[in-house]
Amino acid sequence: MSTAADPPTPVQAFPETRSQWIAECLSDGDGGMSVANVYLMENYLRPLTTYCRAIDLGKSVRRECDELVHEFFADRLGDPEYLKSWLASKLRLRNWLRNGLHLYVHELRRAERAHAGELVSHDELAADISDQDQVFERAWAKSALDLAIKEAIRRLEAKGRRSEWDIFWLHHIQGLPHAKLGEMHKLSPAQVAQRVFAVAEQLRSILAGILRRDGVLVSEVDFELRTMMEAMHESRP
Repeated sequence: MSTAADPPTPVQAFPETRSQWIAECLSDGDGGMSVANVYLMENYLRPLTTYCRAIDLGKSVRRECDELVHEFFADRLGDPEYLKSWLASKLRLRNWLRNGLHLYVHELRRAERAHAGELVSHDELAADISDQDQVFERAWAKSALDLAIKEAIRRLEAKGRRSEWDIFWLHHIQGLPHAKLGEMHKLSPAQVAQRVFAVAEQLRSILAGILRRDGVLVSEVDFELRTMMEAMHESRP
């Protein structure tokens, strides 16, 4: 079983419960909370900032999106109860953070308008969130896939097998057939197929680990992976 001190490598086996790794981090006190917070910053800062820019969320509070998202993380992650509340919510972590970012902006706007004697309704907050679902899912999917690709390449390079990633990429992205790749790398078509399959499985395993830490159950991983790929496909010009 992993502990809060373990690096968040996403290939470990998880029981059918949500977010065990983060729950274990929180049970380790301040040190564990710091580990969890670093993981959140590394994995969610980019998609939230991309999303913020896409919908110009910072404009209503006169902030650049980089500044706004950093402020949000500093405010929320400094509270030891914040992630505990997420665990009780049963939401995906990405949705909890996205909703939290909108709530943070709502709070800033409410404070500004209160100072001016105006009001901000909760209906505005709900509309802000619901209108932008697909924008956020695309930002999240792209960020998660990029992280998974970097991790897959890192693991292959550590074993001196970077060429296997190149074979996978040339086959799946550029459409080169197994026979052509075999000529290029002095492999048989069957050996090429084997390497392509192995890299695809590793990439899927890494993505599944990212999803598990987002709060996805093992039984939901295949559906979530399909949803991510659909979101990516819809974002293509």
